[in-house]
Amino acid sequence: MTPAPAPTGASPDPAQPVTIVFFGLGAVGSNMLICLAELAERDGVAVRFLVYTIDPTGAQDALYHAEQYLHSVKLIGVQSFDPIFAREAPYADQLAGAALLVNAALPSFNCPMLELAAYLGAHTADLASDMYDAETERTLTFAQYQHDMALRERGVAAMINLGISPGITNFLIGDHINYLRGLGRKDFRIEGIDLYLLEDIDADTVIFSWAPAVALDELSQHPLRLTQGRMEKLPPFTSARSYAFPHEPGDCRQYPLYQEELLSLHRTFPEIASIGIYTGGSEVELVKALWQLNLLSKSTVGDQPGLTVEAVVRAVLPGMKKPRRIEEYLRNGTIHRTHFCAAAEIRCSESVRNERQTLIETVGLSYLRYRGLLDTPYAGATYISYPTAVGAAILAWHTLEHVRTNPGAIRGVVTGEDLAVLLPRSRVDAVRRDLVAWDIDLFESVRDASWV
Repeated sequence: MTPAPAPTGASPDPAQPVTIVFFGLGAVGSNMLICLAELAERDGVAVRFLVYTIDPTGAQDALYHAEQYLHSVKLIGVQSFDPIFAREAPYADQLAGAALLVNAALPSFNCPMLELAAYLGAHTADLASDMYDAETERTLTFAQYQHDMALRERGVAAMINLGISPGITNFLIGDHINYLRGLGRKDFRIEGIDLYLLEDIDADTVIFSWAPAVALDELSQHPLRLTQGRMEKLPPFTSARSYAFPHEPGDCRQYPLYQEELLSLHRTFPEIASIGIYTGGSEVELVKALWQLNLLSKSTVGDQPGLTVEAVVRAVLPGMKKPRRIEEYLRNGTIHRTHFCAAAEIRCSESVRNERQTLIETVGLSYLRYRGLLDTPYAGATYISYPTAVGAAILAWHTLEHVRTNPGAIRGVVTGEDLAVLLPRSRVDAVRRDLVAWDIDLFESVRDASWV
């Protein structure tokens, strides 16, 4: 293999368009591309998008309301991404000068993409980690960190686990913890973080906001929770809690979840003894029902040793709907109401008037204006894919703009909470303003824990 070119450290030529490469362009990737195009247009930056996809027809269809940006998009159909990652012809020439590589396909492509990025000297963004394996459970470390040193030496950053949750959730938590630490309180400590997630859809038919296979894989895992410095494994759908989300009429049932935030926050803030991730909502309750009915069992069916109960259920569950169908559901009233919300409770304590006082400081986000996507380039997005995509795009865009004018300022593998510290305050504030501009509401509160 040809050795990687040496880092140049040079600032980009402002006359040249910024090349952003996508691997895959599904529900999230297409909306992320649209948001990046809108951000670039607003900021007066010329961009071009190079999209490698195994399904060019599906990728084209996902952009069916974004005709104004298609002139800057080049779709390239491939049978496999392997030749691209191996820099075979003609892909090596196509990738030359790329500023940002985006994995909008599968988490298993993260590491091959990072190897390619280290060679090209390009920054990267991914949306999730390939974390449900024995090695990750043993090390509590994402596989992307294997490439940290190579990326640092090349002077580029790998933004991992971007999106709305994980991603913006980590960013908000990291920003608030950075603020709390900056107060300089003498006897102050952070005792724990609990993140509560709501994914709720009221519709006349079963509509998965994610591909059903992804929902089943994530929700049927044995969840982990950090308790007093020790990782404990829990049976699925046990240790439930109730949580009152903003804009909801009543409490929502929440179940422990093994998701990227747990490992990411534990790595970044090892001094915090307790961290838990919880989730609830209509889709979670559906998967819980399947689990309790033993329909996610690995037991075989009848005398067919290669066929499990779970495989049958996966085969008959309705798949994730295409964008045009999702838009139709929203227009004709099949979808009544949706709400995505994330609330992180940071438990802090300090000595006040000769006694220990514990406060719960909450930072969070809410996406309720789903119907507002109609008659926009995002029509056809799900109420989860839209905030995930714009969260990833906004955070990646401001990071990319910062490192383009400050080469090497951010390098190596970085998470949302890392970026909250590494980006200048003006960029952190700009991320927050852009989230609100794209209809993601932010909220904060402080309350005395003794009143809970």
